[in-house]
Amino acid sequence: MAEPNKDRKPGIFPINLKADELHMKLGGGVPQGSVVYIEGPEGSGRSVLSQRLAYGFLMNDASVTFVSTEMTIKAFIDQMYSLEYRIAPFLLSNKLSFMPVYPLLGNSMARDDFLDKLVNSPALYERDILIVDSFSSLVNRKLDDNQAMAMMGFMKKITKMNKTVVMTAEAGIPSFEPLRLASDVFLNMNMKTGGGGITREIHVKRFLRARGQVDDTMKYRVEARSGLVIEITDVSG
Repeated sequence: MAEPNKDRKPGIFPINLKADELHMKLGGGVPQGSVVYIEGPEGSGRSVLSQRLAYGFLMNDASVTFVSTEMTIKAFIDQMYSLEYRIAPFLLSNKLSFMPVYPLLGNSMARDDFLDKLVNSPALYERDILIVDSFSSLVNRKLDDNQAMAMMGFMKKITKMNKTVVMTAEAGIPSFEPLRLASDVFLNMNMKTGGGGITREIHVKRFLRARGQVDDTMKYRVEARSGLVIEITDVSG
């Protein structure tokens, strides 16, 4: 069950949910007019984190456009409900718009066409937050200089409108360095294998304009019917 943040701070998109403490770990929310870059290896939970952020935004009265390179609308709804992120009312009220790229990836269209459609689509400017999961799949894991300049201009235009962009990407792609450097919030996700199984962590590499204390590292897990669960044994940074 979620509980909207009644004491919304100016300049912040709250992400408060009763189910976890992510909003507290990230200083109470995500700055308006910011670029959030989420990077991690396959299986680290990038998509789940972007889905958690989307639901947190929606439950705190923000509107969201979610672009997915991996899921159809049915798969997205099924995934969100498996995590207890009940998005149907937001889809029906048009506060949430889901745009699947997946049906197009099997044809012969070049990936740079997708990026061009992304940066030139008026629909992506209509809501408070734009989430792209995953950007590395959208551009086939490479970004040339012209594409980087186009993407930077796109992000600057959106953030000047006091909107926020959230992007997920695979870790370690050299041509994505301009996006890392341009981000206001940079979250790095990783996995460690030990005797007790797999430990997943979120490392906050950069967080500009935070309105509260931001933890440097968060341990987390993903549970069915609970979504993203932040480990309470975490020590604040």
